Amino acid sequence: MARRVLFCGILFAFLGMLAFGQEIPRERTLIIATGLQPSTLDIGVGYEAAAINVNLVVYERLVRYKPGSVEVEPELAESWEVSPDGKVWTFKLHPGIVFHDGTPCDAAAVAFSFQRAISINLGPAWMFEPIEKVEAVDDLTVRFTLKRPYPEFLQVLANIFGTGIVSPAAVKAHATEDDPWAQEWLSSHMVGTGPYKFVEWVKGQHIILRRFEDYWRGWDGVKNNIEQVIIRYITEPSVQRLLLERGDVDIAMDISVDDWELLKGRPGIVLVEKPSMHATYLRFNCAAGPTADVRVRKAIRAALDYKGMIEYVLRGHAVQMQGAAAIGLPCHNDELPLPTQDMELARKLLAEAGYPNGGFTLEYVYESGHEDRRRVGELLQASLAELGITLKITELPWPDLWERVSAADPERTPAIVANGWWPDYADVINFLYPMYHSSQWPPVAFNIGFYKNEEVDKLLDQAQVETDPAVRCELLKKVQALIYEDCPDIDLYHLTTRIALRDWVKGYVYSPIYTEGFFLYDMWLEK
Repeated sequence: MARRVLFCGILFAFLGMLAFGQEIPRERTLIIATGLQPSTLDIGVGYEAAAINVNLVVYERLVRYKPGSVEVEPELAESWEVSPDGKVWTFKLHPGIVFHDGTPCDAAAVAFSFQRAISINLGPAWMFEPIEKVEAVDDLTVRFTLKRPYPEFLQVLANIFGTGIVSPAAVKAHATEDDPWAQEWLSSHMVGTGPYKFVEWVKGQHIILRRFEDYWRGWDGVKNNIEQVIIRYITEPSVQRLLLERGDVDIAMDISVDDWELLKGRPGIVLVEKPSMHATYLRFNCAAGPTADVRVRKAIRAALDYKGMIEYVLRGHAVQMQGAAAIGLPCHNDELPLPTQDMELARKLLAEAGYPNGGFTLEYVYESGHEDRRRVGELLQASLAELGITLKITELPWPDLWERVSAADPERTPAIVANGWWPDYADVINFLYPMYHSSQWPPVAFNIGFYKNEEVDKLLDQAQVETDPAVRCELLKKVQALIYEDCPDIDLYHLTTRIALRDWVKGYVYSPIYTEGFFLYDMWLEK
């Protein structure tokens, strides 16, 4: 009963909020329901999926990922060229672009935005480390000089974090002596060049965006009929489902598996489910305890019931991973085997490692709120029990989990950590380097299992500066094969992305990189 009262309270509170922003007719207002609220709107600081849906339409980048693919295409830049040594990149901007405050978006503004992100040195700034300087050659030409070749630089520029161009005038107007980059003001305001401009953010409730009439690509008035966007923060999936069914929201982004089944076949509802590049792993402690032995790690990999994991635990809403990098990325090694459950192999490997009857206990740690990871742990627990291994499952909130795995102490690190990763940009090195290079051991980065293979390090170092795409691909495929053989983790699955829409929402195209975002300029409503 209490849950029902809470449900109704949330619903009525939402309906009361619909009055906000309603000087724009409802038929020209797109309402998106999501449970993910950003902690900051600052494009030079924010580094979380919750900001993607606003970043993608308020700010623009020099280049972007083409809707529906991982191909890079122009956005603010109309063309670019790179020097033969891969260290100088020159971009030509489209003329006549203005920010939402009316000031020009020129080469100086682009240089300013990158200098700001690099100087703040938070969140996405690590991706800009190879940049030596950014300069405006003339009003429409901006040049990046790099410290070294950076083969994935174009992919980095297309990523959603840190690369959006912000108005220098807005920054300077709100800067203070103690806050020279106006971080405080920009944490709750946005001034970009995109098709929609920021109106307000009422934390915990909504963000409102309005069409920017002076947008440089223009408006045709027919297809581009979304004048206002309201992003509503609703954490209860069942409330999102009910509001979608009523037509009080147009898009729901957090439909649970159970509610998804209830929506199937409902008139007026369109369900879009796509494979994502979001990856989930079981990361082994490679430096301490039984899992320091590669034979034990491989035995555990052989013990997991992958078919049951996909069909039972995830109800088919996932794709089994093939190696450490996301399926679908350029240079993914498609020749790696897909692990299957093989209990005889598991027993053989354990016997070779000196554990013919198991006889030891491992700790499995997962982050609070990830029901899928808890259930995978229980599935593995049952299989390992058949081998005489006890698996202790521990749930920890993220700060506590991170405190344990980032302590740079293998003796404190759990034997198995359930962990997720998603690509900032469409390159397998974005998976491989931060999780498997030995320079990335805690507390530096995310090689939380203390994995080290000198050949892997050498190949990754070569791939970081190799400008021949074919050669670089071969290096990265070799890395993936070596990692698979060393088994520093179990590569589990890519969860699918599920979006539920009213059928009057037209033009939606799923993006495998900007998974939480919408290309609103290309969308319209037919009511």
